[in-house]
Amino acid sequence: MALHLEKLDLSVKSGYDACQCLCAPIAQAKYCNCFNTANPEQNNNNMRVAITAPQQPVANLLPPGSFVLVGMMRSGSNFLERNMNLLADIRCHGELFNPTFVGFSTAFPRGLEGYSREDTVLRNADPLGFLQKIAQGCDRTHFGFRIFLDHCPAALSAVLYDPAVRKIVLTRNLLEAYISLQNALETGVWLVGHEQKTKPSAVKVDVNELLGFALRQTFFYNDILTILQRTDQAFVQIDYTEIKQLARLNGIAEFIGSGQRFKKIREPIKKQATEPLSVRIEDYQGLIKELQKRKLARWFI
Repeated sequence: MALHLEKLDLSVKSGYDACQCLCAPIAQAKYCNCFNTANPEQNNNNMRVAITAPQQPVANLLPPGSFVLVGMMRSGSNFLERNMNLLADIRCHGELFNPTFVGFSTAFPRGLEGYSREDTVLRNADPLGFLQKIAQGCDRTHFGFRIFLDHCPAALSAVLYDPAVRKIVLTRNLLEAYISLQNALETGVWLVGHEQKTKPSAVKVDVNELLGFALRQTFFYNDILTILQRTDQAFVQIDYTEIKQLARLNGIAEFIGSGQRFKKIREPIKKQATEPLSVRIEDYQGLIKELQKRKLARWFI
C-alpha cells in the first residue's frame, strides 16, 4: 500500500503559496514579509514561527510508537480519534490540553493516573509530567492525542520538535470549519451520534471575525508545516474530505506503526449539518462578494 507522506517544499512556491497564509493579500502586498524573494533557497530558514523549540527537551517524554493529531476545532479530529481507537493496538486520546477540560479517550470516563476530566489545574501545574505519566500508563502499544491552537504551548513544542513522535496533520476548508464552529456554539451540540431532524439555523457571517479566525488558524498551520520541514520530519497530511476514505485511514495506521488495518469505515460521529454552505450561510452571495472585494475568496470557496 502506498504511504502518503507529504512535505511542504517552500523553495519552489510563489510568495502566496510558500507561506500558505493570508498575510500577503490582507496587507495588499505582493509577498508576505516572511518570504525571501531575493534568495528563495533560504526561505526554509527565514520563516518566522511562534512555536519555538523547547530549551530543555524532556528525554523519553513519550514511548516509542507515539503520535499526535495536529488539527483545529471542527476539522474531523473527533471522527479520526474514534476510528483510530477501533484498532486494538492504538489508544488515541482527545484534547488532553484543552484549556477547559482534560480530553481523555471515551474509554476512560473517570480519568487516568489520578487525573480527572476536570483536573485542569493539576494538569497545568506540570503539563509535561502529566503527558509523560498518561503516556507511560497507556493500555495499548501506540499512544496518541489531539492538539490544537491555544492548547498548552509547552506540550505542543515538546511533541512537535520530537522526531520520534509521529505527526498527522488534519486540515479543513476554513469557511466550512468556521460555520461548523458557529453551529456548535449556537446549539451547544459538539458531537452528533445520529442523524438530526432539527438543523442549525443559517449563520450570519461577520467577515472580519471570519478573517480573524482564518488568519490565526493559517499562521498556526504555517508554523506546524514549517517546523516539520525545517526539522526534516515525515508526516501525514489529511483533509476533512478524506477522513472517510479507507485507504487514507489505513495509510495513517501504517504510518503510526500499527499492526492492525481497517476493513471498513465506521461512523460513530455524524455531521451536524449536511446541507451546502449556500444554505447554511445567511446571505451567502453577499459574503462571497465581500470576500471577492478583498481578493480573498479563493481561500474559502
